[in-house]
Amino acid sequence: MKINLKSMKMMNKRMILRYLVENGPTSRMELSRFTKLTPSTIGRIISELSEKALVEEIGYSDKYQIGRKPVNVAVTKKFVSSVVFNVGVEQTTIAIGFFDRSIKEIKRFSTGSLKSFISTVNLSLEDVEKRYPLNHELTSIVFAFPGIVNAKTATVIYAPNLNWRNLNLRDVVKYRYRIIADNEANLSVLAESISSEDAKKSDNTFFLYVSQGIGGGAMINHQILRGSGFAGAEVGHTVVEAQSNIKCHCGNYGCLERYASLVLPVIEYEKNGRILDGKTYPEKFKTLAEFYAKGDKVAIDALEGFIHYLSIGLINIINTFNPEIIIIGGGFNKIWKYFGKSLYQRISDRAMPGVIDNMTFRDTHFDEIEAPVAGANALAIDVMINNLD
Repeated sequence: MKINLKSMKMMNKRMILRYLVENGPTSRMELSRFTKLTPSTIGRIISELSEKALVEEIGYSDKYQIGRKPVNVAVTKKFVSSVVFNVGVEQTTIAIGFFDRSIKEIKRFSTGSLKSFISTVNLSLEDVEKRYPLNHELTSIVFAFPGIVNAKTATVIYAPNLNWRNLNLRDVVKYRYRIIADNEANLSVLAESISSEDAKKSDNTFFLYVSQGIGGGAMINHQILRGSGFAGAEVGHTVVEAQSNIKCHCGNYGCLERYASLVLPVIEYEKNGRILDGKTYPEKFKTLAEFYAKGDKVAIDALEGFIHYLSIGLINIINTFNPEIIIIGGGFNKIWKYFGKSLYQRISDRAMPGVIDNMTFRDTHFDEIEAPVAGANALAIDVMINNLD
């Protein structure tokens, strides 16, 4: 069989870049040991990647105590790998990501109407382009959305809580960078799968994204489950009250997100004139959770329905996907910390024997940065490496 040397060389380049992204600064000797390529081949590839400003030398390795220390190489931070828009119902976060997976949040703005959102996106990109080193060939603009997103065409099919439909981002974002879009929960489970040791080892991981709405991201055999219509793992729109007269934004009745999002307990607490600190529902929910932890009876009563229906949602996830790990995050990243004991008890009462014995439940590891932002940058890096020529 004839070997395509050009293809093999490109595969080796991609392998080296992925290793450097995942493992950080590494010597040529370590790269040779990992890839099984000869030192001379490693040297040539590193030189070519350096000429393209994809890698750079950053100092000496501390792994060797005897003899001359080898020089480490690392992926560069000379250009931005992604400009990320993490779109929420109330506000949108803008961040930039780099090739080494580091993230810098730039600003937040009110999501608003579709027209004002698109205008703010384009104006923000104009500002980002002036302030940061973007690369027309390598930088991607990535959108994380709450809703159904066609990841192939970067089209928002339907975002129920925003009531946006058939929004092709490549048509409305007037910049010559690669445009990528995906569901916020899909990007969150991707972020966990590449950065958390337990999720890295897990064949099946589920991310339950709880905010003003509820979404789900399922990683099955290390692949994101998107579904034939890109609605895979949309657990927020599974029905938990069959006789409900409460209409969801999706048009159905009795959906999980109408009972177990961060919105309902805040409304319940504030209905008699009480006011929680915070400008957004996630901020107000954080205050409510702190009251709950202190034993505030009104807070406990306001959160009872939330905990009850969230436990039902988790049981449905367990019985449908049977994951090894269920991670909870979104608008408030400490749901398991505050409510895990009560949730686990209710789950245990409903679960089939033995099903949850070896299952892990936890909050997301992401706190300083938003999980979808980290996932968006990781996706941009993967697309960039796959498209190298």
